[in-house]
Amino acid sequence: MRSFFVLLGLGVVLLTIAVVVRSGKLMRDDPGEPINAAMRQALADRAYRWPAGDAERIAERFPGALETPNGARYVVTRPGEGEATPQRGQLVTVHYTARLLANDQKIDASEDHGGPYNFPLGHPDVLAGWGDVLHEMRKGERRVVVLPYWLAYGEKGKRNKIPAKASVLLEVELLEFR
Repeated sequence: MRSFFVLLGLGVVLLTIAVVVRSGKLMRDDPGEPINAAMRQALADRAYRWPAGDAERIAERFPGALETPNGARYVVTRPGEGEATPQRGQLVTVHYTARLLANDQKIDASEDHGGPYNFPLGHPDVLAGWGDVLHEMRKGERRVVVLPYWLAYGEKGKRNKIPAKASVLLEVELLEFR
């Protein structure tokens, strides 16, 4: 008989927890922000920021550039056609030229590889910034895009080719997607 009441008590406790969690009664106003002030400060210190020189170059060369949620900045130089935009997993075909923002040195281009570049949008082997750039573009659209280092080659760069924390300037045209 005693074990019956223990099981009944546990059932009531579990049911109460389920109701509270499901209803959101104890939910915080901003669940993405840490409760602890020290942790909030530590995360703020780790936040990605444009290097000062890059921020000045962007403001000077691309006033009024739009910004994606992840930090890439862009200017539409030729609008595309239609309303459709590529979705993650679709094969996209682009022409591009990539340069270092700091000195305008060309680092890569689709023409160097024999023509347009094809890849599935969101593929892990391409720069993270491609997703930011292409998922809003329409067929035929051209953009000048500045990828911050955290969407390009990261904090370490690429040995003997891309310096650490290098922002990349992309001139990109979306030819097609399917």
